[in-house]
Amino acid sequence: MKIVQIITRLDTAGGAQSHVLALTKQLVLDGHDVTIFTSKGNLIHQALNEENISIIQLQYLKWAIHIVDDIRAFLEIRENLRRINPDIVALHSSKAGAVGRLAAFSLNIPTVFTAHGWAFTEGVKPLKGWVYQQIEKVLALKTTKIITVSNYDYSLATEKKVVKKNNMTTIHNGIHSSNSRQNLSQNRVPKIIMVARFEQPKRQDLLIEVLSTMTEKEWQLVFIGDGSQMEAAKALSLQHHIADRVKFLGSRDDIEEQLQQADLFVLLSDFEGLPISILEAMRAQLPIIASNVGGVPELIIDDETGYVVNHDLESIKGCLNQLLENHSLRLRLGYLAHRYFEENFSFHSMYDKTVSQYLQAHNEKKEKIDLQILNHH
Repeated sequence: MKIVQIITRLDTAGGAQSHVLALTKQLVLDGHDVTIFTSKGNLIHQALNEENISIIQLQYLKWAIHIVDDIRAFLEIRENLRRINPDIVALHSSKAGAVGRLAAFSLNIPTVFTAHGWAFTEGVKPLKGWVYQQIEKVLALKTTKIITVSNYDYSLATEKKVVKKNNMTTIHNGIHSSNSRQNLSQNRVPKIIMVARFEQPKRQDLLIEVLSTMTEKEWQLVFIGDGSQMEAAKALSLQHHIADRVKFLGSRDDIEEQLQQADLFVLLSDFEGLPISILEAMRAQLPIIASNVGGVPELIIDDETGYVVNHDLESIKGCLNQLLENHSLRLRLGYLAHRYFEENFSFHSMYDKTVSQYLQAHNEKKEKIDLQILNHH
């Protein structure tokens, strides 16, 4: 198949970006012709250039809403789609998903939209959520297939009557297994790690607040990721007099190695889809503490592979205390998390199901064309 993948940004590391890059590499290996449309910026994972993948950086596609630029982005995407004439357009992220679907629909090209967490999910401001809900209702009518990455998002779209059930399916994110050694970290001081951009909805500030009340314990905190809120987080750690115990490593290409050197993983967020960073932590055999939002409870068996927490300081502190104090508990939860990952979240299972949706969308269009020809004769 000739496939166009559209994502708003590839200049920052995140779950949707990792998903698109891994998917695209495998599609090319399997003989598909793939082009990625994304916004201007420094591309991450330059290794893509070695895979004969065409990347078109669009002049007008931007993350923020801007009516004039959004219209220009629609025309720019439409013109590139007309020239390439793909069999299928696969879309990721809200802005690219909106503008790209309209452009593909105007050319009668079938589309598959992957919702990496809805923009109207719980935790989003009510008015903003309502607006996005209405937009997605309209866009769903112009979309051939919709993939949600969690059962939570599938149920949310169904309950809000945004998407019809027969037009939507859940495909959990999956990542490649690792050939690296399994995590058996023996740090004298337990190392806590959080991998996330310093942007909404991530809550590095909440983790700093909790740990500032636990200075009597031995721990070291490592943040991986960059973003507009990083300086505020650094200032907060200084304010709470724990800056000497907190490391900000910025964006990294060696996340797997960094996870292998840690003792436990924390991800606090106001809302989520199905975080790939948690899958990476499970693969590294780390016990996990994560917020009870979105698809997170579908990744973590509470009290067995980690802890699913609400956003009150005492709950988070209690879970951290248990893991910091008990090395054997960390090893047991980490081992079970790794086993759960291997059994349920493999890359190839996710990939096969996704390609099946692409083929179904393509075949549905072909069947409609054949029917129109038959009716005409």
